Amino acid sequence: MAAPSEGDAASLLPDLPGGPLQAYRARASFCWKELALFLEGEDMLRLKKSIFSALEDDPLFARSHGHELSLEKHRELTFLRCKWVLGRAPVRVEDMVRNPLSVLTLITCLGTYDWSLAQKFLLHLLVFGFAIYKSGSERHLEYLPKILNMEIFGCFAVTEVSHGSNAKAIRTTAHYDPATEEFILHSPDFEAAKFWVGNMGKTATHAVVFAQLYTPGGRCHGLHSFLVQIRNPKTLLPMPGVMVGDVGKKLGLNGVDNGFAMFHKVRIPRQALLNQTGDVTPEGTYVTPFKDAKQRFGASLSNLSIGRATIVAMSVMNLKLAVSIALRFSATRRQFGPTDEEEVPVLEYQMQQWRLLPYLAAAYAVDHFSKWLFLNLAEFHQGLMGTDRGTRQAELGREIHALVSGSKPLASWTAQRGIQECREACGGHGYLAVNRLGDLRNENDPNCTYEGDNNVLLQQTSGYLLGLLELRLQGGARLESPLGTVDFLEAYPDILDQRFSCPSVAGCLESSVPLAAYEWLVCYLLRESVQKVNQEKRSGSSDFEARNNSQLKDDAVALVDVIAPPDFILDSPIGRADGELYKNLWTAVLQESQVLERASWWAEFSASKTHVESLKSRL
Repeated sequence: MAAPSEGDAASLLPDLPGGPLQAYRARASFCWKELALFLEGEDMLRLKKSIFSALEDDPLFARSHGHELSLEKHRELTFLRCKWVLGRAPVRVEDMVRNPLSVLTLITCLGTYDWSLAQKFLLHLLVFGFAIYKSGSERHLEYLPKILNMEIFGCFAVTEVSHGSNAKAIRTTAHYDPATEEFILHSPDFEAAKFWVGNMGKTATHAVVFAQLYTPGGRCHGLHSFLVQIRNPKTLLPMPGVMVGDVGKKLGLNGVDNGFAMFHKVRIPRQALLNQTGDVTPEGTYVTPFKDAKQRFGASLSNLSIGRATIVAMSVMNLKLAVSIALRFSATRRQFGPTDEEEVPVLEYQMQQWRLLPYLAAAYAVDHFSKWLFLNLAEFHQGLMGTDRGTRQAELGREIHALVSGSKPLASWTAQRGIQECREACGGHGYLAVNRLGDLRNENDPNCTYEGDNNVLLQQTSGYLLGLLELRLQGGARLESPLGTVDFLEAYPDILDQRFSCPSVAGCLESSVPLAAYEWLVCYLLRESVQKVNQEKRSGSSDFEARNNSQLKDDAVALVDVIAPPDFILDSPIGRADGELYKNLWTAVLQESQVLERASWWAEFSASKTHVESLKSRL
């Protein structure tokens, strides 16, 4: 890459204001503008500048510090802002195809302003919209313009009350009726209700719903996705047979209306099946281009990889924001000094540097990785949408799944811990809501859970690595992957024989040293895991038991009974002493005010095109 010129950087990035931070900027060993241009590129910097300027110039995005919005008003405002972004189209569809990083830039730019807005936009356009584009066929293309102009508003419904990570066990069913050429969508009980679905609470009119597909004769063909209308787009009233509502206030991201839905024998046309991975003929015969059921299942859930990769970038952005706040604070906050009359910035103290600089480094490193990952994921999906069903494409899919499953926990946990460290490093000032660190902590927190619990996702990555190692130990083919991320395992025995040696302190700073240590650690942990699982198997344990029977668990509930207060004091539906988890959760959800009512502001919005202007005047 050619070095950026000083003129290019100056034209894209305005000078920062002078003041107490100027002393540190003058001591820097590089020009910050040139580094920004080198890392981001001219196109992305221009896109960022245009997005930030547009948000700052429109009264709809005016900050309301010191004035906390009601839940209803927060969601109204987020919906209108989402509509504004789609209307402005800062990134066109052809731009997304030409440069996938423009999508990531748009999402993270919106998130730096308000993560509720970014989430709502992401869920509607990229998760819901892309699911239809990728998982559907030509018969579903008519919906894409309606998505872009918000004629319909969408959500992505996989998770149920009793099943999240274990998607195979989802209990919503879709039975095909050849007499009417319809699927009958049904939720057998509240445990099978779709739950936590972003945009579903108040605003979504359509949902991509995952259900177990049954053909005549009662044969189940596994999980498939269906495009289902859940509300009338003009009135936002539920469709017949659909019970849809809001889950209530959350710890953060309350501009997004997470909701639930139950279906009581709702009939949808045969064409509602998103049929890229499997279809049903009018007569009721199931057809699929996949010979392997596991491959079909993986392809049907591949949209989750996009969400997870985006969460990596979102987590990195949260970390960037937190370290920006904490380091600027540390460079200007003065405490103690060599004399009573002279105090120095707390950034000068090694303790503060040890607390913050590793997270600054992590922000740069994980940001670079997240972009690399997203570009490779985009290439993979372009291959899927073509005719590429070759071995390399299948291997690439497995490798990317493992990478995404490992990097979401890495990024979200790093951001979680980094934000907390930044909060503490700012002392009491970091606890003030106006300084935003509390919001960043709360709004990053769900990144550790949705689109796959972090601890469960790590098992996907470890399972991939253990499978490769098993092939290696059985004398199989060379250990290679399309992206080269696991090629080092080919030297598995030699790596384990290595011992650390470094001739000098300076040599330890070479990047090859921690990389070699990391490769050794991975090989060591894989070896230990294989030995432990094999030992359990030899003792007669099943695969499932071998992975779980080493946990100290039988006494856990009784130990909790010793320390837990009465239910009235504990005040948690999921933590009540009776253990009626889903019954108590359902009761609590229904007690939320207006849980099943449509948004109070919808009538005004749908009746008047000047609603946006009237809202601006009230802000």
